This record gives sequence, structure tokens and C-alpha cells, in this order.
Amino acid sequence: MEDSDFGSMLARLSEKSRNDYYNPYTKFTWPDSVSPDAWWMNPEYLTVHGTGLVEDERTLKALARYETVNFFSLHVHGIRELMIEVSKRIHTPDFADYNEYLHHFIGEENAHMWFFAEFCYRYTGGIYPEAASPLTREGHGGLWDDVVVFSRILIFEEIFDYFNSRMGKDRLIPDILREIHAAHHHDESRHVAFGKQLVKRLHQRACAADPHRRDEIEKYIKDYMTYSVRSLYNPQAFRDAGVDKPLEVRRKAMQHPVREAFHARVMARVDRFFLASGIFRTPWGESHVNA
Repeated sequence: MEDSDFGSMLARLSEKSRNDYYNPYTKFTWPDSVSPDAWWMNPEYLTVHGTGLVEDERTLKALARYETVNFFSLHVHGIRELMIEVSKRIHTPDFADYNEYLHHFIGEENAHMWFFAEFCYRYTGGIYPEAASPLTREGHGGLWDDVVVFSRILIFEEIFDYFNSRMGKDRLIPDILREIHAAHHHDESRHVAFGKQLVKRLHQRACAADPHRRDEIEKYIKDYMTYSVRSLYNPQAFRDAGVDKPLEVRRKAMQHPVREAFHARVMARVDRFFLASGIFRTPWGESHVNA
């Protein structure tokens, strides 16, 4: 995309953000409670779906509740990282062209972080703590650090938008959950469009300055994709749902062929982007290991 085309896209996205603005604190009508007997997540999106590892409906509904908590907790932690990293770069020379849209971006993500956390504190007692990641964000070199940070953000957004876009239309789940998923998907479509073009430009800039780290960065991004998939399988959610032998079930579920095929579907769009933009030489789907 040429500079003029990218500038036009930024202007369109900024205009759409202004036109679509909503007050997150008044947008939702929060019910007094959300029934524990309802499916908080469609069972086909549970981490054990298709494995036969958990078959009792009561336990599955409990797992749907706690995997919703995990899902929203991951949103909160991911958005916090996103906002920190974007805030470090806004109004700096290298990101000056993106300032206006980045302000919209931060504002929308702040709203998202609030309503995901608000749901958990209202109906479940709070969010799960953030798990320590084995993959650091920095230390790759200045320009490559930018590639890593915004690639992480893009991966995070693509994974969760896969679920949001589907559960935002799912009549099986309670209204408040469907509304939250739909609101997030509506905003994330803009963020993903921006993120893809930005990551591509940042990667081209880094390659021109220091091409020798390209393979290292490709491996890092693929490792982060694998880590992100694993984060959906929170052992605490299994414990809270009353799953017998939660660590064993978690390990077997992550390695199950049905789940590995699901992971590939979730990651297919971002994997294609990394390939088409020249950031990957080979697909993540050919090399990832979930053991």
C-alpha cells in the first residue's frame, strides 16, 4: 500500500471511529445476574469440544462460565499491554503519521478493557491473574521491537475477533454476553485493518535497516502464536469448573487432533497475512506444536 493510500485509510478509519463512537459506561444494560444454567459460551468454542474428555453437561456449562472469565481476562491483560505499548509510541517521530488514529485506537481499547472487566467483576468475582509469558517483548533491536509489539497486538486481536464475530450473533448465549462480543467485534474490524498495514510497513522498515534478524523474528512471532493458543487452556478454569484431573485434561485437549485443527482455523487469517506480506517464509500451521 502506497503512503497516500495508507494515509487515506487512516483518515477513513478515524472518521469511522468518530461516527461510531459510543459511551461504554452507558451502552449496556447490565442484568442483576447471569444464570449459571445458561451457556455463557457456545459449547463448540470450549477448549474440550470434540475431544470427548468432558461429557457431563453440568460440568461443560461450568466450563463455559469459567472459560468466558478466562477469555475476558485475556482481553483485559492483552489490552493493557496494547495500550502501554501504543502510548509509548504515540507522538514520537516514527509514529507521527498515525497520531490521530492511535488516539481513537487507545480510546476504544480502554472502553473494551472496562466492559470485559466489568462483566467479570459483576458476575464472577473478578478476572484471572495474568500468566507470565516466556516471550519478552523487547531486546530485538529498536525497529524489530516495533515489529514484535505490533505483531503481538495483531495476533491478539485476530484470535479474539474469531470468537467475538461468531458469539456476537449467537442466540444460545445470554444477551449481555452477545452484546459485549458484538461491540468488540464492531471496533476490532478497524483495528485489524490498521494493524495489518502497520505491521507490514514496520517489517519492511526493519528489514531494510537490519535484514539479518528476519528469521529470528519469524520464529518469535510463530512462538507467540503458539503461546497465545495455549493461553485459551487455563488450568484454573478447568479446576473452577470441577473438571477431574484438570492438568491432564488440559494437556490432552491441547494435543487432540480436533483441537489442533481448530487452532489452525482460528489462526488461518493472520497466518495468511504473515505469509502474503513476506513476514513468514513458511506457514505457522506447518510447524506449531501445542505439547
